[in-house]
Amino acid sequence: MMNLMLTSVGRRVKIVRYFCQEWKAVGKVIAVDCDETAPALYAADAWEQIPRMDDPLYISTLLELCRRHRIQAILSLIDPELSVLASHAERFREHGVTVVLSSPAVIDMCLDKQATHDFLVKNEIPCIPTFSIWQDIQAALAKNTISFPLLAKPRRGSASLGVRVVKDEQELEMLFFSQPNLVVQPFVDGVEFGVDAYVDMISGEPVSIFTKKKLRMRSGETDRSIAIKDELLTDLIRRLLCKFPFIGPIDIDCFLINGDFVISEINPRFGGGYPHAYESGENFMKFVRENLLGHQNSPSIGQYRSGSTMVKFDDHILL
Repeated sequence: MMNLMLTSVGRRVKIVRYFCQEWKAVGKVIAVDCDETAPALYAADAWEQIPRMDDPLYISTLLELCRRHRIQAILSLIDPELSVLASHAERFREHGVTVVLSSPAVIDMCLDKQATHDFLVKNEIPCIPTFSIWQDIQAALAKNTISFPLLAKPRRGSASLGVRVVKDEQELEMLFFSQPNLVVQPFVDGVEFGVDAYVDMISGEPVSIFTKKKLRMRSGETDRSIAIKDELLTDLIRRLLCKFPFIGPIDIDCFLINGDFVISEINPRFGGGYPHAYESGENFMKFVRENLLGHQNSPSIGQYRSGSTMVKFDDHILL
């Protein structure tokens, strides 16, 4: 038996169901969340309600549940929890539990928009200009490197929370100095793309890169998308994955601007639009399972069929 725990499952019903489907031959999938009405709890083989991740008993509660359910691996589905689990990875390892995450350094870099930008620039990977120092913002405006409207967003935010469109310098200055830890980026009027990638936990090599054009967004997640194949985008993602020592599933946002792809954000976890990749044959759950069993996955990049369109819709569960 090799039981798996998925934490902070929230609304990720499809992802939990995919894991249950791939895990039924080797063990059970246990879902946990601080909210007992989180829909994805009820898609798992078993579920538990846990404290919020800022509770002092959070980690000890998870460890106790790992012992009770004989968990061998744990995986989070939301950004804020990634750093918490990664920083306690050794403690879980001492209890026989593998944390399926990249290193704390990689996670912290990805969750910090300014740090992500600086690393990408250093490695000559095209990305969205990002500023967090007022003098740098003024200099960029003076040089016309950026111009209004601009986007102001939390430096470590996710799911498009707290993102503001700023129309002039007066509004920007008031916002920038009233809210700490903001970054400023140009308002990009380009076509947005999403990438679901998997980096093998044993070889450290990318084994899957699924690219899609985003047709519609809702609450920061891809609501509708069409699968595409583009050599320039795939090559850019390969270069990116070679620079970051990622582990497991990666969600990457990009824009096409004047014929060139640029990186917008990197999320070292399953993305909300991942079901499109799974339904197209990019089975990351199988990759996770095989890695945990000690097997290296063979690369299968670009073997999916392009042209399929994913559309999300609402459903319900009666508890």
